[in-house]
Amino acid sequence: METLGVPLHWLIGRPELRLTVLAGRDGLDREAVWAHSIDLADPVPWLSGGELLLTTGLRLPEAEAGQRAYIQRLADAGVAAVGFGTGLSHRHVPAAVVDAADKVGLPLLEVPLPTPFVAITKAVMERLAELQYEGVVRASRVQPRMTRAALRDGARAVVRELAVSTHATVLYLDDAGAVRAAHPSGSAGVDPGVLAELRSAGGSDRATQALSAGPHGVVVAQQVRVGPRTHGRLVLAADRELTAVDHLLLGHAASLIALQAEKPLRLQDEQHRVNSLFLRMVLDGALPLRTARDHLTEAGFPARNGIRVLVLSGPSPWQALDTVGPRLAEIGLPRFGAVREGRAVLLLPGDGPRVGMRAGGDDGAAESDRRGGAAGIGLARGLVDDAVARFGPRLWAGLSLVHEPDAGQQALHEASNAVAVAEARGRSGLVAFESLAGHVLVSAPETREVLRRMAAERFAPLSAHDRDNGTELLASLRAFLEHHGQWGAASAALEVHRHTLRSRMERIRTLLGVDLDSAHVRAELLLALAAWEGVADQ
Repeated sequence: METLGVPLHWLIGRPELRLTVLAGRDGLDREAVWAHSIDLADPVPWLSGGELLLTTGLRLPEAEAGQRAYIQRLADAGVAAVGFGTGLSHRHVPAAVVDAADKVGLPLLEVPLPTPFVAITKAVMERLAELQYEGVVRASRVQPRMTRAALRDGARAVVRELAVSTHATVLYLDDAGAVRAAHPSGSAGVDPGVLAELRSAGGSDRATQALSAGPHGVVVAQQVRVGPRTHGRLVLAADRELTAVDHLLLGHAASLIALQAEKPLRLQDEQHRVNSLFLRMVLDGALPLRTARDHLTEAGFPARNGIRVLVLSGPSPWQALDTVGPRLAEIGLPRFGAVREGRAVLLLPGDGPRVGMRAGGDDGAAESDRRGGAAGIGLARGLVDDAVARFGPRLWAGLSLVHEPDAGQQALHEASNAVAVAEARGRSGLVAFESLAGHVLVSAPETREVLRRMAAERFAPLSAHDRDNGTELLASLRAFLEHHGQWGAASAALEVHRHTLRSRMERIRTLLGVDLDSAHVRAELLLALAAWEGVADQ
């Protein structure tokens, strides 16, 4: 960042200081960042560069060679100029000092005796304060214009206003490195190598990144972000050092562009929140069919041909929902997602993106249903593939059968059973409930009623025991059956120790009077559980 300084020609133009230029006239466009009075034989250790060094020459070497070396050391230290006070230790500035300053291009100013060094220091301080104030005033005038530009024409107008205000080239790059806005048009003001460096940097965590200060000038990239969400980078390229005001305006412009980019995302987040609340009501069976169907239709969800429930298990559930969201948006589907028991739950159309297509005749309708079922599974498989690509192999998914929107509980139960099978198999990917043996029995109304009556008889002792004693025998049996009698997987799902689960299962054996080591018995009980809706309340 450029340090604010006072131009030497401004200082020389102050008549009350009565300064005379003795050498280094070509360097009068330099700026002094401070005025420092020092009379040491070697002041270099106390210098940082850019100073107007004021000296009476009290410790100046008497030999010309020493005087020349003194000036050379000051030039090497990067001082902006030397103010030599005459009338005290020296009536005139030594000729060797003048000659040496001219040869190294160091401005040399004679300070007459009536001019105190403190007057020069005060003039520099006051001018620095004026320049700082002018910068604040300039920024205060540019910022409202930039804000109005953002409201009028978005990121392009902000980029244009920033470029004009800073006399620089400005680019707005998205996260992929594509130029979304530029002024002047194109990216000719930025070296191609710097652009390549920007793109290779990807999603750098640094808010501000200085990329170049070479022959192509200074290039600074500012992240465009709100909280953890980034929208790209704003790049400013200039053929000079940047001032504090330049950086202030760059930050303001980046904030305006970020807010513009956030507006639709904030609306989207709010819609996702509303949809999530609605989905919870569907999964709880709290809505009548007409209400559920009407709300889904108004939200742009094709519920006419029923719904499916997809359950994702493994990664962070909210991250899983954010991953599948863009794929849904591509095919014009709103996201109805929620989190249940640490898993992501997503509502999908009964026949995938082909909802609403009809075929003539009964045979055609049947064929359409078959195609629709395949389309629904295909959509779910595509979503799961996207999630696996991001989160790796430890991701499992289960998909329900097609149901009416008021049967969310049953759909969730089927999808949960399917994902439990996927986890037990240990292979990532999708398991559709209709691919599981026994699903026809569970979904057929006549057999479901038989299984429900059998479940009521079988599970009544467990339900009563849980209700009277505050136990979780029924949930333990469900986990044991859904995990195929595997103690480790079932106890992990229940978040209890294996010994605790074994103790519960012994109690269940006693109450039911069945042999849980028999695969046939476990299959019968699992079918009954799958068919018995609301068994925990009986």
